[in-house]
Amino acid sequence: MSDLAETVLRLAGAIVLDTLALVVWNVGTRAPTALLRDLAAAMHSPAALFAGLVGLGVGLTFVAAATVLLYPVISNPMDFAPIEIFTLLVALLVEHLIGNDLRRLAGGGKPN
Repeated sequence: MSDLAETVLRLAGAIVLDTLALVVWNVGTRAPTALLRDLAAAMHSPAALFAGLVGLGVGLTFVAAATVLLYPVISNPMDFAPIEIFTLLVALLVEHLIGNDLRRLAGGGKPN
């Protein structure tokens, strides 16, 4: 496999993994006020708090996997942050476009 193909595949894989993290966190459709309400409600429900912490852990695992996947193609460590920010921005766009459909397929979304 050529270096260019490997780089493109690793970049695409990182975008997919970052998108999955954002889908788990439901950042595309949840308003910041709704997030604060959910946090306040979770403080009174141990089950909701546990579910939120599991979701946080799963999302962080996806982001860590994306970082590990992307790191070998970065020749200069100073270039890592801009490239990771790029993958997160593209992932945010993808999550905005298809996040509800992915959550619905996974069984965690609200039907339209």
